[in-house]
Amino acid sequence: MMHFKIEKVKLKILLLALLCASSLNIFSADIKESITGKTVDDATITAGKTLFENRCMSCHALNSKLVGPALKDIHKKRSYEWLLKWTKNNEELRKSGDKDAIAIFEEFKLPMPAFNDLKDDEISSIIMYIENSSVAKATTGGKTETASTPAPVDQGKARNINWLIAILFIILISIIFLLVKITDRITELSGKEIIKWDNVNAFLLIAILTIGMAAAFWEFFVHGKLIMSEAATEYGRKTDRMFYITLFFTGVVFVITEILLFWFAFKYRKRKGTKALHYAHNNKLEVIWTLIPATVLTILVIGGLKTWRKITNNPEREKFNVEIFGYQFGWTARFPGNDGKLGNSNWNLISSDNPLGVAIKSKANKLIPELETELADLEKELKQLPNKLEVLKSELGGLTGEDRKQKLDKIKEIECGIAAADLNKKISNRKIQIQRIKTSLTSEKSSEFYNQYALDDIIVNNEIHIPVNQTITFKFRGRDVIHSAYIYHFRTQINVVPGLPTEMVFKPIVTTKEERIKQKNPNFDYYLICAKICGTGHFNMKLKIVVESEEDYNKWIQSQPTSFTNIETEKNKLNLIAYTK
Repeated sequence: MMHFKIEKVKLKILLLALLCASSLNIFSADIKESITGKTVDDATITAGKTLFENRCMSCHALNSKLVGPALKDIHKKRSYEWLLKWTKNNEELRKSGDKDAIAIFEEFKLPMPAFNDLKDDEISSIIMYIENSSVAKATTGGKTETASTPAPVDQGKARNINWLIAILFIILISIIFLLVKITDRITELSGKEIIKWDNVNAFLLIAILTIGMAAAFWEFFVHGKLIMSEAATEYGRKTDRMFYITLFFTGVVFVITEILLFWFAFKYRKRKGTKALHYAHNNKLEVIWTLIPATVLTILVIGGLKTWRKITNNPEREKFNVEIFGYQFGWTARFPGNDGKLGNSNWNLISSDNPLGVAIKSKANKLIPELETELADLEKELKQLPNKLEVLKSELGGLTGEDRKQKLDKIKEIECGIAAADLNKKISNRKIQIQRIKTSLTSEKSSEFYNQYALDDIIVNNEIHIPVNQTITFKFRGRDVIHSAYIYHFRTQINVVPGLPTEMVFKPIVTTKEERIKQKNPNFDYYLICAKICGTGHFNMKLKIVVESEEDYNKWIQSQPTSFTNIETEKNKLNLIAYTK
């Protein structure tokens, strides 16, 4: 009996584990081996899926080209070592002369960002997820079946149906037009009005008013339930309050004016023996209907300005700063370290190992020779353009189709001077960049710009945490094109413009956990998204935001490693250890 109870408990535990696994969406491994050489297991594939969605999906899809190439079966085309180099530092791989990396870059014309922060095991899990997802299977009821493809649409038949509908519509309009003309002609010949169009138009207006108002109220009460949920920030709720007040006044005016407009058109329609009243002017009426809306609008505008002033002139706006860096196609956040201050930054300092261009003196010194090498390569490439032109022309023989077209396009770029102009522009930009970095290192304000504040800064991707009930300032910088930072539940939105720092101030008052309970959705999360169409990967440009208690936030931020080595701190630690010994 005891043995039966133990087995029953084991069965319950097993069922519970299966339920938990299904709720966590853990993948079952369809592959037996991986090119990474690591053991294939469900947990690694699930971790790879998460990383793929957070770091790769904005630019890559599995089955189709996006910003970059489709990644299905990439493990069959490239070695594991190549994929590691390609992921970690694509630019460095291209500079080494790797033909595959160069060919991919020339096809898509966009540089892939460096992912030096990803560890080898993390990249391995992404590759393993891609390997597993590349197996084209669909599991149904425990049986493995080939995924079905829907039958293609007959474009010719669809086009014929569209033409038939268009012709029938034209015929119907023509018949109505002819009937009206015939009726008018009969009225003209007989001298007797067959259809009283003034009455018809008047009653049609009443019908339109009735149907329109019914539709408006139906839309308001039915789809009004789908209105935005309550704002999760202090200023967001004030903004919503202003919106609802404005909606009330404009709604009342809308209903009154529409009813009067249609009713007057009906009541004072043209009738025999009735002459329209000439009502030229009424000063009192003009003053009334000018003062009332002017007063209401003034009150609304003043209320909005007061709220905006509280946001922009908030005395706590510099208390908690987070830098958000926007690029195609993602967001990267930078938190201040223990000193509570963010270090300086400049776009001239952006490199593969310093993607945000943070002002670190050692990084700047390291970047100068890299840029000088790149400059020398560009100048060499410019000098070799005539030789390259001859080589391209010699390779034309026997080429057909797309290959020949690509060669001819490259030849045309060189012959018409586009290639030389592009290289000269890059050379000029690199010279300016090198000079600016050297000036920043040698100027009197060098120590002020390359201060110690940046050394303990924390750079975070994919998910950031912020404390509840504190005024937060997101300071935005952009790298490439204009983005639009939008947080739906915070009611905040602002453009992110390269070269023009912008910021948003808000105070979250509802934690992520509380919002999940309120919405009865255990999977709910706050997200910063891009609300401006910034390119092909725009749809997936998002950053998860976790709002939590100050205690939980402190635990999270303490668990995050600093992104730059604080040499002075390390020296102090070593000196302290030596002293205590």
